[in-house]
Amino acid sequence: MKKIKALKSIVLPTEKTVTASKVKDYIQLFYGPPGVGKTTLAENLSERTFFISTDRGTRYMPAFRVEVNSCKDIIGVIDALTSPSSPKYDIVCLDHIDDILVMIEDQVCDDLGIESLSDAAWAKGWKAYKKYIWHILQTLLKLDVGIVFICHETIKTVRTRLLETERTMPDIGKSGWKVIVPKCDLVGYCGFKTVRMKGGEKAEIRIVETVPREDLYAKDRTTRIKPEKGWEKLDGKLFIKSFVGKVKKHGKKNKTI
Repeated sequence: MKKIKALKSIVLPTEKTVTASKVKDYIQLFYGPPGVGKTTLAENLSERTFFISTDRGTRYMPAFRVEVNSCKDIIGVIDALTSPSSPKYDIVCLDHIDDILVMIEDQVCDDLGIESLSDAAWAKGWKAYKKYIWHILQTLLKLDVGIVFICHETIKTVRTRLLETERTMPDIGKSGWKVIVPKCDLVGYCGFKTVRMKGGEKAEIRIVETVPREDLYAKDRTTRIKPEKGWEKLDGKLFIKSFVGKVKKHGKKNKTI
């Protein structure tokens, strides 16, 4: 067998470290009902958030945005971002990723001359679909930007041997889920919560939840300071402040930087 040569020499670490500590170091997904404030949250994560948008919501707020209506539009934007003359952004937000996945599916069907991805023999349709998604994700990762996905919510029935529950989850199909969700460091549900104020009156506030429950899909493997209550106010500026800790060595206590 021919020996494969490495492109460059690798320097092996001598200490355990954590290199991700800022918002832009992570891949994040926020989902929830329309109008709750997902897009505003993403906009507030950085002064340089760029939206690849299928949603009209960004039309009503100051934002760096390009609206896309087809897979060809999406690939065009991705190619423009890789250009040496491209403006520099901290975060690229795909809003909404569930709409974008539908556009990719339509493009694959057109390319293969089929009506449904399952119509192609030997699962060629699904393979091409996942390849499109993978290409977009890998290209963005090479740009050294934070990636934020925004999508709608859906409620699915989760069955086990002993239990059947309804679970709120991101509205992403099975094949898209396998490519996107495992890559996400944080999945947050944006919703509403009724709380009791100091005067005893009840009020409805907007919150984001990153702690999973039996009836809610969420996760958070970032180094940020986690909320003790399991939820926090839906406020981008407050959310950024939670990314203040950085682990210098494995097992050491977080230090504020």
